Amino acid sequence: MLDYRVFTFLTLYDEMNYRRTAKKLNMTQPAVTQHIHYLENYYGVKLFEYKGRTLSRTKNADRLKRYFDSVRAEEADIRGNFGPDDTVRMAVGATKTIGEFVIVPEVRAFLANPKHSLDLVIDNTEVLLHMLEKSQIDFAVVEGVFDKSKYYYHLYKKEKFVGICAKGHPFANKAVSLEEIFGEDIVVREQYSGTRMLLYNAIADRGFSFDSFRRCISVSNFSVICDIVANNNAITFAYEPISRCRDDLATFTVADMQICGEYNFVYCNRETAQKKISSIFADC
Repeated sequence: MLDYRVFTFLTLYDEMNYRRTAKKLNMTQPAVTQHIHYLENYYGVKLFEYKGRTLSRTKNADRLKRYFDSVRAEEADIRGNFGPDDTVRMAVGATKTIGEFVIVPEVRAFLANPKHSLDLVIDNTEVLLHMLEKSQIDFAVVEGVFDKSKYYYHLYKKEKFVGICAKGHPFANKAVSLEEIFGEDIVVREQYSGTRMLLYNAIADRGFSFDSFRRCISVSNFSVICDIVANNNAITFAYEPISRCRDDLATFTVADMQICGEYNFVYCNRETAQKKISSIFADC
């Protein structure tokens, strides 16, 4: 069981404010300070420091956070295994493309065994990584961009990231220029989505932004995105499996903007997570 001062550290790491941390933990502010000083003295490093009036984390705080997240994940795994020996329980996170269009066959195969139990959370990358740090899920399968310095991870697969439009759209099954797509309405995922960030970075690398499009529409649901693209003459960019979910959609490519995104397994504790990943994704 983690020391109570560790939870003070983890809360301050998230809140970055002593007063809010004390309130959240129902403690006094001096008690929070005392807990942090204890850990700093124990490890012999500075964890937080003020730059002017702004509290900031040190690199040692980042290292310690990653270590505590790993220990917390291992402890959660131990607690979860206190049931019957032959029961496999798992909590998995997946970003929306992966959860809705990629891993369904593996999930069905895993649940075909009556001894297997699964909690599957489908949400955007930021939410899943936050849940991972809190040991609310065992591992996440995410697409697109995330801070690889904060987590353990390994590649699941690579997938083409393509333009998607209605079958009757002038772009359908064609290669178009970057300038041509800016004359269109584009539908993008919500903020903090991995696919949104992937597209944003690709456009920004070429000196443009979402403001360069005729109109930018943000939608968090793929079914709604597909409907808008199919019926409102708009375009979107997504991983290729999305284009195969409906007969009224087609793909297109943009010259000099070929994007190949990654699907990654992400976790805080390598040993416990890889064991669980292999029980669902046998080839990974």
